[in-house]
Order: sequence, then structure tokens, then C-alpha cells
Amino acid sequence: MAVLLIQLAPQPVGIVGPMVLALAVLFALGRLHRAIWLNHRYWFTTWRWGRIAVWLMVVGWVLKLALPH
Repeated sequence: MAVLLIQLAPQPVGIVGPMVLALAVLFALGRLHRAIWLNHRYWFTTWRWGRIAVWLMVVGWVLKLALPH
């Protein structure tokens, strides 16, 4: 939500914008770490859907390299 508010700010946000974005990424990484490594109930679901997402990204990357611009 903080990232969205910074992106949609009607006035220039100066140094506050990058700081809020960096903090949002830091907090998101902390939550991701807890979800994957510390909460074993989510271990299966995270790896199951994460593997599918990674494969889709790899296919997209290969198609991007294979097709002419």
C-alpha cells in the first residue's frame, strides 16, 4: 500500500519516496523469509506455486531471447 501511495503522489516526494520503497522491500523480504523458512505449513504451498512461477518466468525469458525484436 505504501508503494502505491508513493507512486500516486501528486507532488514530488523527494528523498522520502525512495526511503519508503526501500523500507517496503525490506519488510516484504522479512515476511517472505518468515513464510518460507519459519512457517512450515506454508512450505509446501510456497514451493509448489513458486516453482510454477519460476518456470513461467524462464519460458518468458527464453521466448524473449528467441523471438526477434
